[in-house]
Amino acid sequence: MTMEKLWNDRKIDRESGMFAGTTRINLMFPAENIVEICQHSTGVVYQNGVDYLHHPGDDFITRPETSRIPFFPESALHPVENLRLYPAVDANAVDNAVDGGNLLFDNAGFFALNQIDITYTATGMPDFVPELSVQSDRLPRFRAKLAAGEKLRATLIGDSISAGFNATKFVNIPPFAPGYMEQVCNELDITLINRAVEGTGIRHAFQIEKEYLSDAPDLLVIAYGMNDFASLPVADYLIHLKKLIDNCRAVNEHTEFLIVTAMSGNPLWKFTIPGPDALYAAGLRQAVSAMPPYAALADVAKVWQKFLKRKSFYDLTGNGVNHPNDYGHRIYASTILQILNNNRYF
Repeated sequence: MTMEKLWNDRKIDRESGMFAGTTRINLMFPAENIVEICQHSTGVVYQNGVDYLHHPGDDFITRPETSRIPFFPESALHPVENLRLYPAVDANAVDNAVDGGNLLFDNAGFFALNQIDITYTATGMPDFVPELSVQSDRLPRFRAKLAAGEKLRATLIGDSISAGFNATKFVNIPPFAPGYMEQVCNELDITLINRAVEGTGIRHAFQIEKEYLSDAPDLLVIAYGMNDFASLPVADYLIHLKKLIDNCRAVNEHTEFLIVTAMSGNPLWKFTIPGPDALYAAGLRQAVSAMPPYAALADVAKVWQKFLKRKSFYDLTGNGVNHPNDYGHRIYASTILQILNNNRYF
């Protein structure tokens, strides 16, 4: 199975967007023409000149008053009425916004049902440079087995992002796109055991140590951080990471490790304010570069920040605060695949 890339030559495939607090959506690249804009989950196709406006060469679209595309004014992003605050099962908001108020939230399909997919032809070749180190000298055993076509097993430990939250397969709505690591393993024909648990940080890894040690995987993918940013200094995180790896190597000396840096969350939420995410990413870059070749880094954080130079947080979110949408899961998968098989996915 071949994963559909975010873009292929000049064709930009199903770039995500949401009219949230603005009637303008930025595109990653200037567009020669819009091939199609549709609602992400229902597939409803929208019309240029009626539902959106785009002029050849523009790197954005706008929403006219005649549009059928969902629109959320700034006030809707900070609800104050009819609140059902998380952790209510049907929560539509979280509290602890940095201004003391609330933020729009949904742990099911709300965002997928209100975001759009934009497929277009760019005016030129995409100039996106992910700046990911090749790391071809790392994960030697994994790479040798992959090249030989041998069967590989991966275990994933992490939080709700890694569990697949807000991917449409997870919330059981079209287009039923899987979470990022399932995409990776489908692409590389790897058997995946997903032991990610929602709401957890790296300290939880020691509570499930017996489980993933018993897996004896070829590759242990470690993807925590989002739930650690606000509660655990990065120095302590790195201590736990080293212990986790040392414990695993003591039992399964063949296991290699892929450490994943996390996306950034909503900058207006107390638990995901900018700063700690960058410190974590920087700390992990330095730590992994000093590790033996049995460890490599998938620097999602670096790639995510590059997307945020053009896209808004609401273009990429699956729950409004700290999960990716389908497109965000594709960013995760593309970053990891570029590290694991040395092919270009951006």
